[in-house]
Amino acid sequence: MRFVAVAALLVAAGAAQADVVAYWGFPATAPANNWQLTYPFVADAKANAGAATIDTDARKWDGTPSGATALQQGAMQLFAGSTINLTAPVAAAGQALAMRSLNGDSNGKSIFVTFDNSNYQDLSLTLAERVTTTGPTDVAVSISTDGVNYTSVTSYVLTDRSSTFYLRTIDLSSADFTDGGSSVTIKLTYTGFSATSGTGAIRLDNVRLDGTLVPTPGAAALMGLGGLLAARRRR
Repeated sequence: MRFVAVAALLVAAGAAQADVVAYWGFPATAPANNWQLTYPFVADAKANAGAATIDTDARKWDGTPSGATALQQGAMQLFAGSTINLTAPVAAAGQALAMRSLNGDSNGKSIFVTFDNSNYQDLSLTLAERVTTTGPTDVAVSISTDGVNYTSVTSYVLTDRSSTFYLRTIDLSSADFTDGGSSVTIKLTYTGFSATSGTGAIRLDNVRLDGTLVPTPGAAALMGLGGLLAARRRR
């Protein structure tokens, strides 16, 4: 009976499980001027107590006079979002974060996803993605644990350019150097904007990080105790 009780506690406290580490659904409604955005975007849901934000080094609105065109107001804007990859507490499609390009100035610019990865490993990044025919063609994915030095992890080509949303899954499980990191940043760098008029764009929505929960030291010790009790019971 004692072994059964310990085993039950072991399962509750120590079993590895997939969990949402951080999630961004973006605002339900855009501001009157959809380029007047406040950075960074704070996560709508997160598993750890640390910061979880999305930011960019692309051109942001800087108070440009209202007579300027929308594109001149900033490369980053909000447009209609998607229900793909929708995650609680967001309940309906709201907005999506778009990176646009004025005369190619968004080529080589990045979106930064920063989060607390304490107690997690085997990360996966999923998001709703939509690209126009003159938007970026390539995405390079790199990761940093100090916000300065980045390690290349993977890359992919944006082959679906139909201006409709689809699900993008990026496997980051090979980046085990991020395991347990209190401040990890994923950098998505976009190249290949071909429109010189500035009409090319990519939209991101329902950005979600999943990871496998790692047992705490106490739970690991309990697992060891459970194993010893099981061995004694067999003897």
